[in-house]
Amino acid sequence: RVEPTASSRSSSSSSRHSPLQAIMSKREKFLESCRKQKLDTVRWSLGAGGQSPSVRDDEGYTTIMICAAGNLHKALRMLVDHCRKAREKEQMDLTDGEGDGRTALMLAANNGHKEACQELLDAGCNWKLKCERGMTAADYASKKGHAELAGRINRGGESDDEAEGEDEDDEDDPNAPEGETARERSKRKKRELEAKERRGTGTGGGGKKEDDDDDNDDANTEEEGEPKPAAAKASSSAPSSRPSPVWPEVEKAVSGSLKELAIETPGHPALPGGDEVDPALWWASSVNNLKLKLGALLTRLPSDVSRLSGLKTLIISNNALTSLPTAIGQLSQLKVLEAEHNAITSLPAEIANCAALENLRLAHNALTSLAALAGAVQLVTLVVDGNQLTSLEDLNLEGKVRIVTLSAKNNAIVEVPLELGKCQLLAEIYLNNNKIVELPMELGELKEKKVRAIELEGNPLADVKVKKMMGKSGTFVKDLLVYIRKNGKKSGGGG
Repeated sequence: RVEPTASSRSSSSSSRHSPLQAIMSKREKFLESCRKQKLDTVRWSLGAGGQSPSVRDDEGYTTIMICAAGNLHKALRMLVDHCRKAREKEQMDLTDGEGDGRTALMLAANNGHKEACQELLDAGCNWKLKCERGMTAADYASKKGHAELAGRINRGGESDDEAEGEDEDDEDDPNAPEGETARERSKRKKRELEAKERRGTGTGGGGKKEDDDDDNDDANTEEEGEPKPAAAKASSSAPSSRPSPVWPEVEKAVSGSLKELAIETPGHPALPGGDEVDPALWWASSVNNLKLKLGALLTRLPSDVSRLSGLKTLIISNNALTSLPTAIGQLSQLKVLEAEHNAITSLPAEIANCAALENLRLAHNALTSLAALAGAVQLVTLVVDGNQLTSLEDLNLEGKVRIVTLSAKNNAIVEVPLELGKCQLLAEIYLNNNKIVELPMELGELKEKKVRAIELEGNPLADVKVKKMMGKSGTFVKDLLVYIRKNGKKSGGGG
């Protein structure tokens, strides 16, 4: 049985499809983008495209397997990151559909692909699994003469230098969080040692911190000589100010240095002082992926959220929030913010300070303006469906050079902003169920080869031809853009 490769899989796919079949399905686009490492399409497929890393080709290989076998490690990183953020790491350990029960790691190891193996190991795949022949990924690497790679796999991704300083009882450590990778374990051990020193139980007195890890993901990592944030200074000089965890999830996060934390189960122990969230949560500085779903019990996000300086994903949907704290602007590493199905009426201007923010979902709130997002120039996805917006003019779309998806369904928007045509990476526009009557000629500046979807259903459009296109045309996007270039509303007056 032939393993999947970028070239063989692409050619076999093209041979199955008729030249007349110009429009590929979302699944086919996703598979093709993975084989060719078209990262923008991979990102769109995982998000708005509704695709999963577990999608299989016609021979039973998942996208993760395809990328691992071909050492397409950039696309692979995007896929495994998606699995990690969605807490679906098991997708990395699926086996080939009709083969020998091999995982993606086994396919990469068999081909000697160090980069692909490292991506999978760092993401937390199960390197101890065996195929139907009883072989592990390390066995596959050894059989093909990749001894060094086999040794790294057997150490869970650590190099010889990283493994040298590990304690013998690490494997049976009762404090180890479930699914912890070797790199995460190494970081946790260092943090525990530093914590002991700060409490006076270690040999040092809180001197300089050593961290030889080069990915710099950990919020606690500091370069030598770099000043600590005020909050960090306070924690080291006055450890008594750190609150004790009350909720079991928070206790586990603080003691185990977890990266991902989800609190969405009702019935937590009561908190003193009227707090809605366990105050100790904001001291769990290792957390970079946080989800809070407490329903009507969560009406306010404390400003202490800024303590989580390494936070990259914050999901606070389905609560009763009416605003976001100004301190959210201090989350300089935040990439994903989801705050849908709340009662938020306005956004703080400081949100524009989240320089890494790419994915922002604010659907089903009570927003009347997006002016606070004018400076959020790194946005790739913006979803503001079901609010009370009447205009998108204050969004500064011309400055959104990276935006790919804009969804503003079910609002009261009267006009399509002229600047929309300047967003040359824009691929999806959803403006259903608004109050749009005319489409500006500037919308035609978008390239039909780039735009995948434009939805305008539910608007009182005056142009009958546009309405007919929506109902019948199978090439609506292309037909609309060509038509609007000639017949759209001119910015100075009528159409």
